[in-house]
Formats: sequence, C-alpha cells, structure tokens
Amino acid sequence: MNVHTLAIGFLGDIHGRDLTACGADETRRQIAELRGYSLALTHEGQPVTWEHLDNPEEPRTILQFIVADRSRRIDSKTLMADRPPFALATIQAGRIVRLEFYEGHDALECSYDFRAPELADKALPRYLDADPQAYDPAAFLRGLGMPETVIDLVKAAHNGKDTAQ
Repeated sequence: MNVHTLAIGFLGDIHGRDLTACGADETRRQIAELRGYSLALTHEGQPVTWEHLDNPEEPRTILQFIVADRSRRIDSKTLMADRPPFALATIQAGRIVRLEFYEGHDALECSYDFRAPELADKALPRYLDADPQAYDPAAFLRGLGMPETVIDLVKAAHNGKDTAQ
C-alpha cells in the first residue's frame, strides 16, 4: 500500500533523520501540500478538523505554531531557547492517517499523536522516542563547575527537570 511521511517544519531525509529546519515560506508550502490530502484523524473519539490544526486566526494551532517558530528562528535569525517544533504526517491512500507533533524546551517530546480511527488502538512506534540533541541545563552547568545552589535555581526554572541524575 502507498504510505509516505511528510515533515512540516523540516527539510531532508526523514527516515535517515538528516533534517534541517526550514523557513516559514517552505513550512507554509509543506502545509499547503498536506492540505491536499483528506484528514482522517480523531482525538479522544472526536474528528480533528483543519480548523483544529491550522487556523490562521489562532497562532497556537499546531501548524501555525510551527510557521511562527520558523519565522522567528530561521527567517529572522532569532536565537531560540526551545527546540524547534515539527510535525510528521503519515499519508496512506490519499488520507492523513497519523499526525505526530513534537515540541519542547530542553528536549523534543511528542505532544500529540492524532490517528485515524483504525489506528487508534494500535501500538505504533513514535518517530522520536528521545531527542538526540536534548539539552540538560543542570548537567551543562555542572560541567562548568557551577555551585549546586545555582544549579538548583536553574532546575526550578526548568520545572525541576534534571536528566543527569
């Protein structure tokens, strides 16, 4: 069966994981291509619509969030603390049957894994189980010889996350 994956927010070899963040215009082109397929996704048993995923009036919809990030990060060359968000769509027989959305501050995590009803209960691997470029600020500061009091402040600012322990 004809199955392929489309990345939103990155260019390159998806399967070889050799990806580069692209600018807002390319991200918009990717979204336009994605919109050429029918949407067969659900969330908690309810249909997911394009309005949920890509509403220009709502910048926090997943696809608009990625466009805004790329506009700042790539087009305006703004140094960003968060990891670059992206989405991966699995397309089968002209239908979007899965959409994974990844975002995060120190490490990318799958925030949403929308699926077609026939895939809802299937055990499917995620594209990214762990971010290979995750950033652990506490470990970084330890490596610089910073006092634990400073590290404790940084951990508190990062919601207590410390993957080095």
